[in-house]
Order: sequence, then C-alpha cells, then structure tokens
Amino acid sequence: MNNSENQHQNANEQLTNLSVIEEKQKQKHMQLLHQYNDLKDATENVLGALAQAKGLPVKEMYKIYNLPKHE
Repeated sequence: MNNSENQHQNANEQLTNLSVIEEKQKQKHMQLLHQYNDLKDATENVLGALAQAKGLPVKEMYKIYNLPKHE
C-alpha cells in the first residue's frame, strides 16, 4: 500500500470514528432531554397537587416558589 492509499484509509477511518462519536453524542443528548422532560413533568404534577391542596392556581405556585413563568 502506498502513502496515498494509507492517507486515504486513515481519513476514512477518522470519518467513521467521528460518525460513531457524533451518534453517541446525539443519543446521550436525547437521553438527557428525556430525563429533563420526565423531571419537568413530575415537578408540574407536584406543583399541581400543591396548588389543589392550597386552593390556589398553579400559576400562583410558580410565584410562591420563585420559579420561571409557567406557560
């Protein structure tokens, strides 16, 4: 194998490795987004239950606990 072929093979291997790394990063990002959404949903459920127990609107609970605006 000559030098040009070696360089071509090395470049292909590097591209393959980058593709694998990018896919793993994408999967990790999706996993983290899923966890974030699950936690957000659980938080909203707790705030909803607290609001109901106190007879207040959920929007008021966000103010009480100094949370970002609920949209």
